[in-house]
Amino acid sequence: MIDIPRPPHNDINRPHWEAAAQGKLLVQRCANCGNTRFPAMSACPRCHSVESFWIECGGRGTIESFCIFHKAYWPGLKAAIPYTVLQVALPEGVSMMTNLAGMSGHAPRIGATVEAVFERVADDLVLVRFKELPEEDLAHEN
Repeated sequence: MIDIPRPPHNDINRPHWEAAAQGKLLVQRCANCGNTRFPAMSACPRCHSVESFWIECGGRGTIESFCIFHKAYWPGLKAAIPYTVLQVALPEGVSMMTNLAGMSGHAPRIGATVEAVFERVADDLVLVRFKELPEEDLAHEN
């Protein structure tokens, strides 16, 4: 397992991490205005309400942008370079910054469909990453 910077775990985002450990992707939705958000926050950035609930996402999204890192900005990532960071738009109305599964340095296609995968990176940490779905696989679904 790679030594990576650990995302914060707290009372605000605990449901997200617990769900990820079970292979589910949860994001917050504001109970007042319906704004969907990730990462989790104590108040809605749109209406400032502190009332929210969690929704389970379908697990698919679309690549909006990506960047391939050829330098390890964290010592533990040196063995993983190059690796690809994605900006993924989910149909539930939220955009996530995440890694391409496998951290291979592959240049994905903007607009490609991706699917969430849940990778255990430490005994107590499962991260949500995304794998690019081949176009031919998507054609068979329609």
